[in-house]
Amino acid sequence: MPTVAFVNPKGGAGKTTAALLLALGLSEMGLRVAMIDSDPNKPLVHWASLPGRPEKISVHPAPMLEDMRDALREAQRKQPDWLILDTEGSIRGAMAFTTLRLDLVVTPLAASQLEAIQAIKAAEMVLQFGRRAGRPLPHRALLTRVPAALRPRSLKEVVEQLRTSDIEILSTPLIEKEAFRTLFAVGGGFDQLARSGVSGVPAAKANADAYVQAILELLRKPTET
Repeated sequence: MPTVAFVNPKGGAGKTTAALLLALGLSEMGLRVAMIDSDPNKPLVHWASLPGRPEKISVHPAPMLEDMRDALREAQRKQPDWLILDTEGSIRGAMAFTTLRLDLVVTPLAASQLEAIQAIKAAEMVLQFGRRAGRPLPHRALLTRVPAALRPRSLKEVVEQLRTSDIEILSTPLIEKEAFRTLFAVGGGFDQLARSGVSGVPAAKANADAYVQAILELLRKPTET
């Protein structure tokens, strides 16, 4: 059962969106996905309460660290093919790493200097927890909210900053799409968005599918921290 965690100390980086897009893509492949929502704001729990949640996706809240074991037991009862953890991004949230054997940790970030700094902090945190666990935790940065056309200078600077810090970047970024944000208002997946008249759904889905494939390809081969 592949287990993927999404972490970033800064809110608004696209962490929960990236986690949900991965779950939606996997469920479309017929895979059962259990998501643990350890963000105290419970954004995934809210999404799951809306109409249209795919049957193969279950969401299990763990707003406090002490809730994690119960959430894990509840998730395992669903016999998932994949487990996805959405954390709040703090040291407290990352303590969940000690209860899971992670296959990949992903840090989403937008193209800003502040978010690059936070992503570097997240990478250091992942490295520390890997040392405590006695094995390295594979880690990738994921660029989010990337403009569809023009690539700003700030994006190039962020990429250079991450690479200077020896942080690997996932090959497919998430493009700035209204459809991604609307998922948390409408619920369900891309079919639900299309039925609701949301614009740009095909392009958003194509980007999401490419991102999911990038994750799958990464997990098919040995990863480096």
